[in-house]
Amino acid sequence: MRQSADMRTRPASLLRQRKFALLWAGQSASVFGTEITFVAVPLTAVLVLDATPMEAGVLRALETVPFLLFGLFVGVLLDRRARRSVMIVADVVRAAALAWIPIAYALDVLTIAQLFVVVFVLGVMTVFFDLAYQSYLPGLVGRDRLTEANGKLQLSASGAQVAGPGAAGLLIAWLGAPVALAVDAMTYVISFFTVARLPADEVAKAQPDVPAASVGAAIREGISVLWRHPLLRWCTTAAVIINLFSAVVMSLFFLFLVQEVGIGAAQVGLVVAAGSVGALAGSMMVGRLSRWFGDGPAIIVSMALSTLGYLLVALAPAKSSAAFAVAALGSFIALFGVPVFNVLVVSLRQISTPDELLGRVNATARTCIWGAASAGALLGGAFASVAGLREAVLVGAAGTFLAALVLLFSPVRAVRDLHATATGHGPAAEPRTGPTDQEQTP
Repeated sequence: MRQSADMRTRPASLLRQRKFALLWAGQSASVFGTEITFVAVPLTAVLVLDATPMEAGVLRALETVPFLLFGLFVGVLLDRRARRSVMIVADVVRAAALAWIPIAYALDVLTIAQLFVVVFVLGVMTVFFDLAYQSYLPGLVGRDRLTEANGKLQLSASGAQVAGPGAAGLLIAWLGAPVALAVDAMTYVISFFTVARLPADEVAKAQPDVPAASVGAAIREGISVLWRHPLLRWCTTAAVIINLFSAVVMSLFFLFLVQEVGIGAAQVGLVVAAGSVGALAGSMMVGRLSRWFGDGPAIIVSMALSTLGYLLVALAPAKSSAAFAVAALGSFIALFGVPVFNVLVVSLRQISTPDELLGRVNATARTCIWGAASAGALLGGAFASVAGLREAVLVGAAGTFLAALVLLFSPVRAVRDLHATATGHGPAAEPRTGPTDQEQTP
């Protein structure tokens, strides 16, 4: 009887709430389109515009550089104005920018320089949209349901990683790479219409009797808030570490599998697909892992799983019948842990941060993480050129273990419930010393 009563009081799924369902539908369409762009843009550069290796590298860099250039400033802006309007403008600009590629291709005027501009504009608008929606979400669903909301959004993203590349391949074979990008442009139009129907949010209210700070001071305040919060500080530090070293692995991933492990292009595609399936499975298991271990230990377990996966990839035997199986299993395990960490840590940031600081705190964390990934990619290439592919991948994979180790000796391991801790109703967020800070397993 008690179980039945608990089931009756359990809140209905967020997808039954019109506001969240609109945001989820628009984001699901958008991330699916993004997977098409992930394949179609580089193929347009290589197959249509005969891009050189340097031009292909620049194209990839332009996707992430906007976060490093503008992330902190966008965070300040989003703490001083309504977030929904920023999301709407970002969708309109992204749709228009992507639509230019098939139009220019049809007019026979498309150049690699135009592709650079489009990718850079997309990157800038993605900075605005991602930070705005992460700051808008707590007011839409309530802070007590953020883990569920982020879990559903992450599940859509992981599902798109599974289905998107295959759909992109079919569209490119049917329409050609430039024209296939029109499909992604339409997904931003869908996102625009769904976001436009969401309730308008108010500008975050600053604390009374506190004068408005300069942009520089506002950026420093966001950095300070993130650094002073023990859980956010440790989780962000771990994210920087794992992104630094995993970028070493991923920057060499395809080259390593083909040249060092010796598997063919078709098998490489299946290894990537195994990783996408792993990410989807991880998205579906976030809730269960949190219930089994508690939120803090689940974050540490996710880090440990990613490390195990990267090590399996690095240890895949060269030119062996087992090489493909080991690499595919490693890819699956490595990406299984990623959505678990993302859902729980993003939810922690949203729960713990006052609304008037959300934009800056999100921007600070994302800028540090993207910066680490960019540095890791450069380090991977440099180290491989000196020591060799396998050695570089092994160093990167082993380095990811430091992230789990950092969290294991941090207050994160004692957290059972992120929401209770962040709101002051759970274990203290400040570090504790002595043997009493070890939580019991359920």
